Amino acid sequence: MKNQNMFDLLLPLSPEQLNNVKKLESTCTNIQSAWLSGYFWKVANQKSNSVSLKIDESNKNNQIITIISASQTGNAKLLSERLYKFFNKNNKTTRLINAIDYQFKKIKNEKILILIISTQGEGEPPEEALSLYKFIMSKNAPNLNNLYYSIFGLGDTSYNLFCQAGKDFDKRFKELGARSLLNRFDSDIEYEENYYQWSQELLRSIDHNKDCKSSSSLLEQEKKVIISKSYYTKKNPAQAVVLTNQKITGRNSKKDIHHIEIDISNININYEPGDALGVWYKNDTNLVRNILELLSINSSDKIKIKNNILTIFEALKNNFELTTNTKNIVKNYAILTKNKFLKNITSDNSNLQSYTIQTPLIKMITDHPSKLSSEQLISLLRPLTPRLYSISSSQQEIDNEIHITVGVVKKLISGCLYLGGASSYLTQSLKPDDMIKIFIESNNNFRLPTDQNTPIIMIGAGTGIAPFRSFMQQRDNDGSKGKNWIFFGNPHFTEDFLYQLEWQRYIKKGLITNMHLAWSQDEEHKVYVQDRIRENGKEIWSWIEEGAQIYVCGNASNMAKDVEKTLLDIISENGSLNFEDACEFLNNLRLNKRYKRDIY
Repeated sequence: MKNQNMFDLLLPLSPEQLNNVKKLESTCTNIQSAWLSGYFWKVANQKSNSVSLKIDESNKNNQIITIISASQTGNAKLLSERLYKFFNKNNKTTRLINAIDYQFKKIKNEKILILIISTQGEGEPPEEALSLYKFIMSKNAPNLNNLYYSIFGLGDTSYNLFCQAGKDFDKRFKELGARSLLNRFDSDIEYEENYYQWSQELLRSIDHNKDCKSSSSLLEQEKKVIISKSYYTKKNPAQAVVLTNQKITGRNSKKDIHHIEIDISNININYEPGDALGVWYKNDTNLVRNILELLSINSSDKIKIKNNILTIFEALKNNFELTTNTKNIVKNYAILTKNKFLKNITSDNSNLQSYTIQTPLIKMITDHPSKLSSEQLISLLRPLTPRLYSISSSQQEIDNEIHITVGVVKKLISGCLYLGGASSYLTQSLKPDDMIKIFIESNNNFRLPTDQNTPIIMIGAGTGIAPFRSFMQQRDNDGSKGKNWIFFGNPHFTEDFLYQLEWQRYIKKGLITNMHLAWSQDEEHKVYVQDRIRENGKEIWSWIEEGAQIYVCGNASNMAKDVEKTLLDIISENGSLNFEDACEFLNNLRLNKRYKRDIY
């Protein structure tokens, strides 16, 4: 009896609460219990990862400004945090929240909503904003006649559907009756000047708009603020040492994939499974020399970049993107060189888009060389930006190292091979003991379950296997009892089975419950991961009913879309649901953080 009383004292629930929980538990099916588990986990996670600030009674006449961060690579999150601090300095009552944590059905209660959103893939919203996007675009979206809003879109002009996610939200908000505080800003990767202008104009617009009065229901809420606390950032990267750079595909593989290990023993850096490693890369020396020679530019010419005097050679190697062509680069190069062929290409947008995709920058310059000044060349180019790679190790297991899995980006055009800037730097240039600039990009939307008994299903192709290696290392380190199922695909078993010996060891140990492999080039008919998923649909459904969490990592335009379609078919067939209800079921899994994707 004494032990029982001590147990009751240690419970975080009152006897009445515990009794209510037990009553509810007795009426729930397995899937309902799993849903409740995910729901309460989400509530607890939001509270533990947020800084809660009570709204001062004296500020009740101020507008509540909700800032939603919808980020893919971290830029939208960074700008959202900056805007939050900027508004607070200007005495605005503001709350900042990630799109995945936003209770979107309460959007009708908002007065002022600021959305900073990136675009990924083929004009799609970032993964963390998918549920909000689907709701706003649906017939269930509410009337927004009382809403004032502003949108800052982040994108890349090298893609055809530039800033499309921001454009879609802007159009839909207007359709629902919302009023824009100022015109949407669409910004390329060099966003600093646009952001500054937008934030200043936005503040003035809010100050001058007398109709923006606070909603009393929102005034009673707490603000949830999520601010990054990592010491090393994109602007302040750590200097680390390369330990290992090893090719892990076979000699005859068409893929060139490397396993890279980085020493972090001398820097204070922390990461979790699911996070990404940001890498500042350098352009290939031969590529820089070729560009300068073709444009008749002396490599020792001096130029000024942000108050620093550099040689044009140093600037091209360290500061500018040289491997990705864009429509704007082609247009401006055609104007500077007065090249008739390129001018003809730019007169038709369809031809221009096709040419840009098929023609790397160096090929365009090689085909149409000209004499330019250093300043003219710099005016064409975009600033170099870091690349993100899924971390393939667990710090709890590996300790003072970070591992990444990098596939070389290749294009074979007219018999010439062109390599991606970051991937070729990491795989071809870096040697053991070389220094590398890195930072951690947290991904709280791609985490292992907090309950180590929860089963997980991991689906990846190619280098998409990387985060699942970190997951298995972590679960092995923790002694997790939850079941683990991996689906993995690549062209050939003998050449492309990444980390094969490690998976075999985990299978033998009993850590991996199931592993299904798809080798697209080994059989008469191509087999992909979605085919293996479909073959095991009934068992996958039983895992979902047990509360399993599903993870997908890989290419957004092909693999991820095909996998999602297959999952919808499985849900529809085994749950006896029509397509619309199956979509809602899968979206509920996403909302409860049981369906998570890390796609690129």
